[in-house]
Amino acid sequence: MRKEMDFNANWRFFRGDGAYAGAGFDDGGWRTLTLPHDWSTEYEPDLDQLSGGGGGYAVTGIGWYRKTFTLPDPEEDERVSLRFGGVYMDATVYCNGVKVGWHGYGYGTFTVDITHTLVPGVNVVAVRVDNSHQPNCRWYSGSGIYRRVTLVRTGCVRMEENGVRCCTNGIYPARNSALLQIRALLRNDGGKPVHAGVLHKLLDREGRTVSTSGTSLWLEPGEVSDCMTRPGVEAPRLWTLEDPYLYTLVSTVVVDEVPVDEVSCRVGIRTAAFDCDKGFLLNGERVKIKGMCLHHDCGITGAAGYPEIWRRRLTLLRDMGCNGIRCSHNPPDPGFLDLCDEMGFLVMDEIFDEWMLTKNKTDNYYSQAFAYGSSRYFEKYAEEELTAMLRRDFNHPSVILWSVGNEIPEQSSVDGVKILNFLQDICHREDSSRMVTSACDNIAAVEDIRTLREFENALDVVGYNYVGRWRERAETFYDEDRHEFPKRRMIGSENPSVGGRRGDYSGRYADITLQNEALWRYTVSRDFVAGDYLWTGIDYLGETVWPSRGADFGPIDTAGFPKDAYWYFRSIWNEKETTLHLLPHWNWKGQEGKFMEVVCYTNCDRVTLMLNGRIVGEKGFRCPRYGAERRWNEGYGRFQTTNDLHLVWDVPYEPGELTAFGFRGNDLVAVERVATTGAPAAIEAKADRESLHAGELVHIELSFTDEAGRAVPDAEPLVSCEIDGPAKLLGMDSGDLLDLSLWALPERKAFSGKLLALVRAEGPGEAAVTFRAEGLKEKRVVLSVE
Repeated sequence: MRKEMDFNANWRFFRGDGAYAGAGFDDGGWRTLTLPHDWSTEYEPDLDQLSGGGGGYAVTGIGWYRKTFTLPDPEEDERVSLRFGGVYMDATVYCNGVKVGWHGYGYGTFTVDITHTLVPGVNVVAVRVDNSHQPNCRWYSGSGIYRRVTLVRTGCVRMEENGVRCCTNGIYPARNSALLQIRALLRNDGGKPVHAGVLHKLLDREGRTVSTSGTSLWLEPGEVSDCMTRPGVEAPRLWTLEDPYLYTLVSTVVVDEVPVDEVSCRVGIRTAAFDCDKGFLLNGERVKIKGMCLHHDCGITGAAGYPEIWRRRLTLLRDMGCNGIRCSHNPPDPGFLDLCDEMGFLVMDEIFDEWMLTKNKTDNYYSQAFAYGSSRYFEKYAEEELTAMLRRDFNHPSVILWSVGNEIPEQSSVDGVKILNFLQDICHREDSSRMVTSACDNIAAVEDIRTLREFENALDVVGYNYVGRWRERAETFYDEDRHEFPKRRMIGSENPSVGGRRGDYSGRYADITLQNEALWRYTVSRDFVAGDYLWTGIDYLGETVWPSRGADFGPIDTAGFPKDAYWYFRSIWNEKETTLHLLPHWNWKGQEGKFMEVVCYTNCDRVTLMLNGRIVGEKGFRCPRYGAERRWNEGYGRFQTTNDLHLVWDVPYEPGELTAFGFRGNDLVAVERVATTGAPAAIEAKADRESLHAGELVHIELSFTDEAGRAVPDAEPLVSCEIDGPAKLLGMDSGDLLDLSLWALPERKAFSGKLLALVRAEGPGEAAVTFRAEGLKEKRVVLSVE
């Protein structure tokens, strides 16, 4: 039977190149580490690095990983393989000095068979990673084995990698039932033909069997073959955004009625469709996609992803009202999709940022000059990579749409439609239940780069990047295409978000949401637009200019701290929770009498603003707007003092307290205060948990309070971190992309009143984490590690 083993501990690492593949090589002087690992995070950004602004000025190069292991209790005819979640990039894998595999594309999951190179006793796996050909990415890629590795042991007759694919064949509300379709891909690596079969059991959350099905299959030696069942489920609990219910599907391979392999995966019962008139339909019900694009980096840990980091980030996005994620622009970590399944997000899963035409990694578009990129691998490996992603991610109910490309220059090329059809046909071959898109950034552009109509019309769903970018479309958005192509399905695959530097009030901060407000007013009032994925949900590394290490386009920064824009989106997207947020802060010593723009993001009907007990004024808005229902003067325009989706007052600064009172009808539902504070006097720390297991991460958020206990929003002390006990500081981040210091250092300057420390538990016991800053009362957090 199948055995899967965590293969991430006790790797040796060396940055450099040489003849390091052999089993006899002495790697005792190399550093020991635990995967995932991104060596680019171990260096400060460097202006002279060839990765450039696109790659976040990261140090790249060549690195080697080696791991010594013993295979316990080897069995006769056993097959042994290694599954790599992601290696960036150009990875060559050796086992006991023998090359067993190679993978060029840096974002895909791949498996190598090491069976025939294993020896009794001690074995050595070595991996050479070459990220030296730079620049090769338009954003920060990271370097190394940045996702997890699993050792897989099976028999000769087994389920193919990601061979089980389950989708919802239909939902029948009148009969309170559903039909599934389950396909299973089996492989026979034995020397004789076999009578094989697959038995499927669907288990609910409590472990009860709710459906069983099975089918038989004849397999010749060396053959791979598919089989299918269509079980029914009575009284199904559907996967929805509010209740993302997951079942467990257990699939057992049998030979002559003897179990020889078994795999399990989580699945959801749901239908997902795009309609030219109704937009996106989940289980037949119209849902407006309120999505964000996300890159794969995790700030402090770079490309190395951890579930704790992504759970914290996705929780923030969910509270903001976001219900969709676009994986920009490559396959994500499977664990990320697990979280999207659990938390109820609508995911656009994307495969390529380049096809055959290579992009300039500085100017962000097609390069006529020689350039590196993933296009190097497209011609030979596009089908293999796309098929692997489709099969790996098939069972995730959160995935509602496949994207075969982002801003592909071929959208205006004579062979672009041919390549698109090639990729889209692969998607249709592998998955009949989902539609396909490509994110097009040049619809209605100038002629020489304009997306060809044939390219647009070939897509199942047309993805619009920056729909309002060109000429009159800044006002009309989708109108022209809706009129000309009424049967076209439309999605905003990438439109402007709201970002900026957290706490920066030096410019016209009252106006930064206006572009998105115009788009949202249009999108929310047109059913035919499925919704939006905005650029971006979270700040990310790369795609920048010196001296910044990243791009600040998100309402959340790299440390996971909400910016003011976060509350803007929460006010228009989160209809269940009351939002009332004021900005800026009220610490403006020396600017007494100067008029400040006071902005309020709210979903209250109206807001009354007061300064030091005096009324400044009352304002309100409504979106979508609508008029009188019975008489012209009944309720029409009441409290609607602005057409914007935010409120603004001009207030002369004086120290004290701003207070906002939010009303729905005549009911007071929220109060928000912003006060002038004193100088910071103490460090406050909040850990997202204080009891954890070895290997798990904890986020500790730091803020700074004055003598009265009020948070000081503009405090920026230099903070040191000291840990006593079985824990390790992975790094500190303030969210300030202009701070280029090494994250892993035990001290960092706070920014706009905030600082994050990321700590990993290393072993059982009690760990004390102490934070200090000159002139401030220190703070100690005690962690209990099991």
